[in-house]
Amino acid sequence: MAAFDVHHAAEDLARMAADFERRAERFQELESRMQTLTVTESGKDDRVRVTVDSSGAPTAIDLSPSSRGMDPAVLSAEIMACLRRAQSALRIQVGELVRNTVGDDEAGAAITAQYAERFPDPEPRTSAPFEDRAASSSGHSPSMTSSTFPAHLGPASSEPTASPRSRKPDRDQIVVPDEPDPETEYYNRSWLV
Repeated sequence: MAAFDVHHAAEDLARMAADFERRAERFQELESRMQTLTVTESGKDDRVRVTVDSSGAPTAIDLSPSSRGMDPAVLSAEIMACLRRAQSALRIQVGELVRNTVGDDEAGAAITAQYAERFPDPEPRTSAPFEDRAASSSGHSPSMTSSTFPAHLGPASSEPTASPRSRKPDRDQIVVPDEPDPETEYYNRSWLV
């Protein structure tokens, strides 16, 4: 039977404690570096710029003066595309930071996997269908045109079609509130008076 060597066991415990301390220091360094990490992505012609922090939350959305007058759908699509690209770039930077700071560690791999799950690669850039909307001169949103919907899903022929209305209020109409009946006055009366 082999004898238990107290001296070797104490050395092993001291070595393990030193390893845990070095590992904790590396993770504290990783945490401090990640807290300062930000990523900024720009849209087409620098009309939109989105900055995200280390958690992927947007901290700044900057719109250039050239973004005025853009179709709101185009603008929101460009903001969201910039946000997704920034979050994807953040995922890549966090992965590099984890590898450079803590190396191949299980906890580091878990952090990298969490970012990969939360922030997948964005769809590749293509000419967005929203750009065609901005160029259309019809004044109607293409998403509501009749060519978008099949004929069998359109309004039935027996239903009247609504005429386009202006946004201007009808200023010639005078609205007078109805006089309340005695029962309504009774219930609306304040008991504190």
